[in-house]
Amino acid sequence: MSDERADKERTSGEGISELTLAQLQPDVPQPLPEGGYVTLTLLTDPFGLQLHQLTVSGGRLVITVILERGMDIGEIRLDGEKISWERDERYLLHPEQVDLADNEHSGWDSGFYAAVAAIGPEIFGTPDELRTVHGTGSYSPALPESVRLSWDDRQICLEGNVPVRGYGPQPVYDKIIRIVTRPGAATLLREDTVRNLTDSAQPVDDGYHIQLAGPFMSEGGSYVLPVLPETMLLRDSAPPEADPLAVYDTGTKLDPIRCYQYVPERVEGLADLPQVRDYHVAIGGEHELTAEMLVNTGQDAAAYVIRSLQDYPRSLIAKRAITDRMYALEPCKTRPNSLKQKTIDGETVYLAPHGQSTGWIIIGASRDPQEIAALTQMIRSAAK
Repeated sequence: MSDERADKERTSGEGISELTLAQLQPDVPQPLPEGGYVTLTLLTDPFGLQLHQLTVSGGRLVITVILERGMDIGEIRLDGEKISWERDERYLLHPEQVDLADNEHSGWDSGFYAAVAAIGPEIFGTPDELRTVHGTGSYSPALPESVRLSWDDRQICLEGNVPVRGYGPQPVYDKIIRIVTRPGAATLLREDTVRNLTDSAQPVDDGYHIQLAGPFMSEGGSYVLPVLPETMLLRDSAPPEADPLAVYDTGTKLDPIRCYQYVPERVEGLADLPQVRDYHVAIGGEHELTAEMLVNTGQDAAAYVIRSLQDYPRSLIAKRAITDRMYALEPCKTRPNSLKQKTIDGETVYLAPHGQSTGWIIIGASRDPQEIAALTQMIRSAAK
């Protein structure tokens, strides 16, 4: 290691190196284990405002993280192949350019770009409330001084603090976000800790809007879910489909949007998989786990999400294909209804004054037909 490099790194423990955002120079890669790297890129949105994007590579898996956008994961690539959806960069907006109250509080969609976008922590809003449909977390900049990358020969961890943009003069929540991958791995773990900054109880219903239908799904495929299709609820009076699990090829349009909500079943055996065991120390404890997956028609490419049912016991899939093809997975804490409706139904989850809650997801991808077939069998066997 050069003297210059050594000056830039701060050792926080034996074998652990660390970089802060201030120590990264734009467009200058810093090496990480297994041929990985981290690079800071300065982006300019269509209105001329600047965003900071970190590209983190563990050797095989490469992700981008957009700091002004709640540390959303912008893109995911594995072995050079894009796993996440193809989304026009005109949606990559600085949060100052997004009016969340627009279009009956559906302004969230105007800047919807990321592969893994935060929803919450106070979702869902509807016209009967002041809140926006998917919350404000995805439009809340991280504190630059809080962003740091640490690594050793076993894992790479990016973390930061995001004060959540609110509806009043002071933030009600903040989030401590950790994104962890392992050198040479095909997976990542994202962990969000939501903290109540106030002296009163606050509703919390965080989750994720995850778009994993990349070019590998261009000829179509299907969702693989731990639930029977007939138990899925098609929302908002949308026209029914012959197959709710279908992912259509690029030549097939799907409009209006189809949203199906369901309660995922526990998937046995997930805790024994290497892609879960790799993160056991990070997630800690015993959890009932579930998994959801997108698989292409050839059954030789897939992307999946594994999570704890304790953290996110409800699910929604959202499907829309007009110009950009969205086939989303949305793990969340409660049914995706407005807070007013949740309160009526007695489903609202609260954080105690100055309390916190933590949730995590594991995202991975595979080009191994045997691995895909085994995970497909595990997930489908859970459906009841």
